[in-house]
Amino acid sequence: MICFYVYIYAMYADLTPNQKKLVDFMGELSEKAYYAGWMLNLEYVLWDAVINGEREYGIDKITQADIDNLTALSKLTKGWIYYDDHAEETAISIDQWLEKFKTDIGKDPGLIIG
Repeated sequence: MICFYVYIYAMYADLTPNQKKLVDFMGELSEKAYYAGWMLNLEYVLWDAVINGEREYGIDKITQADIDNLTALSKLTKGWIYYDDHAEETAISIDQWLEKFKTDIGKDPGLIIG
């Protein structure tokens, strides 16, 4: 079990301070909505809110203040965070994220249902 925790910490430890702030804020929104640190497809739901505005999410709502904070943190990191099954929370450039979002939503529009 120790190896598992060290592996996760190492992934988080590889992020920059601003990327960690983005991860932490995304996780806070997931916790408020579902009592889960990183709800499945969280990165897609939050990006959908960045693009389209406030929306219901679980038992909570993604507010304009949340969107403003996500946008500011994304600009600071020049990217976004997505969950990779092997690397956990992973930073990606904004250009890579925009392409990934477009491709993945094209394949499965249900990713943004949340």
